[in-house]
Amino acid sequence: MNTQIAKIPLRQVQDVKTLLHNDQARQQLAAVAAKHMSPERLMRVTANAIRTTPKLQRADPLSFLGALMQCAALGLEPNTVLGHAYLIPFDKKEKNKKTGRWEVVGTQVQLVIGYKGFIDLARRSGHITSISAGIHYSDDELWEHEEGTEARLRHRPGPQEGEKLHAYAIAKFTDGGHAYVVLPWAKVMQIRDNSENWKTAVRYGKQQDTPWAKHEDAMAAKTAIRALAKFLPLSVEMADALTIDHDQGTRVDYAAFAQSPEDGPQVEEGEEIDGEATEVEEGSDEQQDAGQQEAPEKTKDKPTQKTSSERKPEAKEEQDKPKDDDAGIPPASDPKFVKLFQDIEAELTDGAPARGILKFHEAALAEVEKEDPDLHGQIMSMIREAEAND
Repeated sequence: MNTQIAKIPLRQVQDVKTLLHNDQARQQLAAVAAKHMSPERLMRVTANAIRTTPKLQRADPLSFLGALMQCAALGLEPNTVLGHAYLIPFDKKEKNKKTGRWEVVGTQVQLVIGYKGFIDLARRSGHITSISAGIHYSDDELWEHEEGTEARLRHRPGPQEGEKLHAYAIAKFTDGGHAYVVLPWAKVMQIRDNSENWKTAVRYGKQQDTPWAKHEDAMAAKTAIRALAKFLPLSVEMADALTIDHDQGTRVDYAAFAQSPEDGPQVEEGEEIDGEATEVEEGSDEQQDAGQQEAPEKTKDKPTQKTSSERKPEAKEEQDKPKDDDAGIPPASDPKFVKLFQDIEAELTDGAPARGILKFHEAALAEVEKEDPDLHGQIMSMIREAEAND
């Protein structure tokens, strides 16, 4: 039986457990794995990841394999107490045209790089001797930060129970030089607030389920390292990791990568995805990415009245046709206001709380009220109706 499983063509593998014993899957891993990464060990580590995050067993096997191949290519072991990387299962959703509701159509896997993973990758350039990150609290024993010709950064942590003031990252180079970045805490929060994952969490009132709520210091340290990366001689692996890291809202078609690794990972856009993972039990806040987290829940845009030159060449012809549920929108409305109407309608349909939607779209709704009172009235009526049913 095991021999039969091992010889099944990759495209015919039906589940993740079978994948772990498949010869072709091992060959794909070996083809892309970093020199120090053993496909056999990666499979064993992955088996443990499946035990700690059971939902991974339900993932599309090719999506799972593609994400695992990306780990192998980066040379990072996923879902371990090292905190280097995490395989996160996500429910892919599509809108049911008949009911108007978003429905789960499958489970896919995305890859999140931990801040320790970024540190490991940065060192591989050969030009960096050390790299670290930290958080400055108001009750720390020492903090000296000065820019200009006498630039310097010194930090001696204290109890770290006070107010968070800065996040920083510093790298030392083999030639004796160094580089660092210091981000005021307000800037850290601004970066968080502008991330797609956080926007989605706010929209659905699920901020407490995000890594930022559970492991804020670790996420802030990761933010500082990403900012520092702009000034570092990057390894190829580090550059790739910055591109595909799911924490920034990136979604990669790992199923396609598993089948055609020579094409590299392809970034997807515009899909409705929801995800979760089980936190790694050992370790501390440094396992920041293994906690349950929500992925970007961007709703698929219903077509607005675009010219043919504005449409994407690959869009299906049926997507260019007006939808019946857009019939109530005033035809003269600004396209961006129409899209706002459609986004809010989709969010309400998907069960987002009305108050959360009002807060998230507050600025945009104020603009609609000023420029298009009729459409604003329709939107508010729709929200009030949903609020009455919450």
